[in-house]
Amino acid sequence: MASSVDFSYAMPVWLFALLFLALILATTELGFRYGRRTGARQDEAEKSFIGAVEGGILAVLGLLLGFTMNMAVNRFDARRHLVLEEANAIGTSFWRAQMVPAPEGPEMANLLRNYVEARLQFGAAGEDSARMEAARSRAAVLQTELWSRASAFAQKDPRSVPAGLLLQSLNQTFDLEAARWAALNAHIPKRVIRVDAIVAVIGALLAGYNLGLGGRRRALTLALFSLCIALVLGEIVDLDQPRKGTIRENQQPMNDLQRELGNK
Repeated sequence: MASSVDFSYAMPVWLFALLFLALILATTELGFRYGRRTGARQDEAEKSFIGAVEGGILAVLGLLLGFTMNMAVNRFDARRHLVLEEANAIGTSFWRAQMVPAPEGPEMANLLRNYVEARLQFGAAGEDSARMEAARSRAAVLQTELWSRASAFAQKDPRSVPAGLLLQSLNQTFDLEAARWAALNAHIPKRVIRVDAIVAVIGALLAGYNLGLGGRRRALTLALFSLCIALVLGEIVDLDQPRKGTIRENQQPMNDLQRELGNK
C-alpha cells in the first residue's frame, strides 16, 4: 500500500506541513536574493512581465489547491456517509430479523450485535493493520453465518416476504462493508499532490524573485504566503489519510446503533 501513495504519506501530517513550510520559506528567500542581485539589470518592462508571470502562476496554484481540496473533501464525505449507510443497513437487518421465528431470528439478532462490534473495531483500528485485518476477518465470518441462517429460513418458505426483505438488507450490509474498504484505500492520485507541491515551489520562487527585483524584503508577507500554502497542502494530505490522519470520519452512527441493539 505504501507504494501507491505519495512520499508525503510516509510521515506525520504535522511533520510534512512543517517541512513543506521550511521548503517554501527557503525558496522565497532564494528567489529574493537572486532578484536583488539581478534587479539593477532589469528594466521596468521586464519587471512588469515577471510580475504578470508570478500572478499567473499563483492563480494556477490557487486553482490546483482548490481542485485538490475538493477531491479530498469529497473522499472524506464519501467515507463519512458510508458509515451512516452501513449503520442504517445493519439496523434494518436487525429489525427484519425480529420477524423471523426462533431459532434463526434470535441467532441472527445476536450475530448482528457481534457484527456491529467488529465494524466498530475496524473503524477504530487506525494505523494498526493487524487489528484492522482481524476485524475484517471477524466480520467475514459473521457474514457467512448470517447468510447461512437467513438462507436456511428462506428455504423453508421461498415465498416468505420477511425472508426476502432480510436477504436484501443483509446483502446491502455486506456490500457496504466492501464499499467502506474500497473508500478507505481511495487516495488522491500521488501525481496531483506532487504537481501541487511543484507549482507551489515555483510560485514561491517567483514571489521572492519579484520582491528581490524591487529591493525590499517583505518578510511578513512572504511568511504568511508560505504558511497558507503549507497549511492548505497539509490539510489536503490529512483529509486523504483516513487511517493515520487527524481528520477522520465520525463513528457515532455505529456507536448509536450498538447502544440501540444492546437494549433490544
